[in-house]
This record gives sequence, structure tokens and C-alpha cells, in this order.
Amino acid sequence: MPAAPDRYHALDSLRGFAMLLGVVLHAAISFSTQPPAFWSVRDNDPDPLVDVLLFTVHTFRMQLFFLLAGFFGCLLYQRYGLGGMAWHRVKRVAVPFALAVLLIIPTVMGAFLYAELENVRAEGVPENASVPRRYAADLIAANPEKGNGAIIAERLTSGTFVARLVPAHLWFLYYLLYFYVAVALLSPLVGRLTSTRFRAAIDGAFQRLIEGRWRVVVPALATVPILLTMQSWVGDTPLAWTPEGHLLCYYGVFFAFGWMLYRHRDLVPAFGRGWRTHLAVANLLVLPVALMTAFSGMEVEKAKAGGVFAWKVAAFASQTAYTWLMIVGLWGAFLHYSARDRRWVRYLADASYWCYLASITPIVILQFWVKDWPLPGLVKCALVSVAAMTVLLLSYELFVRHTFIGAILNGRKSRLAPPAAS
Repeated sequence: MPAAPDRYHALDSLRGFAMLLGVVLHAAISFSTQPPAFWSVRDNDPDPLVDVLLFTVHTFRMQLFFLLAGFFGCLLYQRYGLGGMAWHRVKRVAVPFALAVLLIIPTVMGAFLYAELENVRAEGVPENASVPRRYAADLIAANPEKGNGAIIAERLTSGTFVARLVPAHLWFLYYLLYFYVAVALLSPLVGRLTSTRFRAAIDGAFQRLIEGRWRVVVPALATVPILLTMQSWVGDTPLAWTPEGHLLCYYGVFFAFGWMLYRHRDLVPAFGRGWRTHLAVANLLVLPVALMTAFSGMEVEKAKAGGVFAWKVAAFASQTAYTWLMIVGLWGAFLHYSARDRRWVRYLADASYWCYLASITPIVILQFWVKDWPLPGLVKCALVSVAAMTVLLLSYELFVRHTFIGAILNGRKSRLAPPAAS
């Protein structure tokens, strides 16, 4: 086994790409023709192409992130031992998660509440109104003389919002903590298997899988049965504190796969072999099938017609094939194009953590500002994405990177010294 490099620049960049793609995904939600009920902003010019964008990104982004989390988790485990890995994950995952829940999630709740209060005043409360819309209507009815700002301030300062705190878009950190706890509990048992035939058989099978032609097919077949337990046609998103078993199993597969891939880090280049073909097949052949089967299946389910399970099998089989094709394809593409250390790429990789954590509040505000603009939905979606990314990167540079917040998220960063005068 070759020695691990000091830093995997390509995979750092890939992880940052997955984070920043999450900002784009959330910026696009209000422009969907079918945004989720909990999203308070509905644009007046939705576009079906946004539905395609959301489906595409949702089908591979978080799966890729958990695979990378497993990869880097094993790196920490082998470099620092169980105790060192645990302490590192406390600093980089547990502490940011706790602080974000206490400091960022209230601002997210305030932004969503502002949008719903405005919606109630402008549109009223329809019969099929969501729970957030009815909650906003009750607040207005109880405080008829107060403006929206006063109502929000009272909610956030009274402490009543604490009972409504949820992981929201931070759920991936919450689930990561469960995986690290599982590693701590299982490591003594796994350690006993060292130098056993069983361990050698597993390692040999994994090596043959990565080096062979089935490194997409086998993982895809393994994840289809778990996907069939999902309530949604495009995979479930957890919104509560109680962890959902099927999601722990699903994302645990990707985490464990990434963990194994670092144990066999000599196979890192082989895993991304043929990346151009994988990306082409994924987006030209598999994605159209995944879109057709998912959206057709939804219509069949709405019509309460027969054959829903068959549609689900077809939809999830094509989706999981797309997931693994994109993971392999992006893995190889980033190894090809981002193997060298570039200052601006590393900067974006570092900034991506903060950008994602803080993204929802500015996104919701920007979406609400543009929802009535007489522009095509795709144009407004692009404007919101660019504006949100600009605000987030500026806030990172000015208020995060060289402060204790940046030290918590990415470690301390030294400022570049000006060149010496000749």
C-alpha cells in the first residue's frame, strides 16, 4: 500500500463542488413547478427545466458527499487513530453543527416566516394551505396591529422558536455524527478481523470490484432495495431529529464504500477510470430514462392506477445507476483536472463549508425579492444563484476565514503577506 499523499487536492475540490452545488440546488427550489410544501417562496414564473435541474443534482450530490466523508474519515482514522479521528470530527462536524443549529437555523426560520407572513397578507390562506402558512396566519390574527418585523422579532426573542428548531439543511452533519459513532463502536470488532481470511476475502472482493467492469453495476444493485423504501420518488430528505433508519442505511452504504476506498487508496485512480464514458452514458442515456420513469410514475400514483410498484422499480433502478455513474465520472474528472494544488480552487474548497451552512437565509430573501419580477424563471434562478454565492463568498472572506469561525470550520488560515519592496 503506497503512502497517502499529504492532501488529496482533487477530492478536496470535489467535496467543495458538492457543497457549492447545494447552494445552487436550494436557490432553484422556488422556481420549480412543484416546490416542497415547507418552502415558503413560490415564484410567479416556474420553469420545468428547473425540475430537471433539481432532480439531477438531488440524485447524486449528497451520495457523493457521504462517499467522500467516508474516504476522509478513514484517512483521519489511519493517520491519527480512533481518538484523534473522534476529536477532529468533534471540531469540524459536531461543533459547527451545534453552533449552526443555535445561530443559523433561527435566521432561516425568520426568513421563511417573513415570506409566509407576506404570503398571508397578499394571498390569504387557501383550503389546502401548508402548516407554515397556517402558522403565519395565526400569528397575524393574534397580533393584528404588528408588522411582520415585529412579529418575527417577538418569536425569536421569546424563545418559543426553540421547540421548532430542526436540523433543516444541516441534516447531513447530523447523520455524519451517527456514522462516526458507529465507527467508534465497530472499530474494536473490526480490529479483531485483521489478518484473518474473512478480512482478506472482503479486501480481495473490493479490489476486484474497483479494478473490474462492475464498479457501477454492483453498488447500484445493492442500493436499489433501500431506495424502494423511500416515500418520495426522488429520495427522501430528513427534516426531524429522529433519524430515519432507511436513510441511515442508504447513505451508510456510500460512507462505507468511501471508507473502503481509502483503505485501498492505491485504487483511487482506478475508481475514476473511463470517467468521460461514465459521464456521457449517465447524462445522455440514463438520465432521460430516470426522468421519464420518475415523473410518469408520479402521474400514475396520482391517478391511483395500477402498476405503481413497477414504475418505482424502474425509476429507482435508473436513478441509482445515474448516481453511481456520476460519482465515478466526477471522481475521475476531478482527478484529471484538479490534481494540482491551485490557490483559488483550495480557497473555494475551504469557503464551501461556510457557504453551504449559511446559504438558506440569503437565498430565501433573494427568492422573495425576485418572485414578482417580469423575467423568465431560469433567468431569475441564475440571478439568485449568482447573488447568493457572491454574498456568501464575501461574508466568508470578511467575517469568517480569518476569524475563530474559520478556524473551527477549516483550521487557521494565515493572511498572505504583501511582497517585500525591492
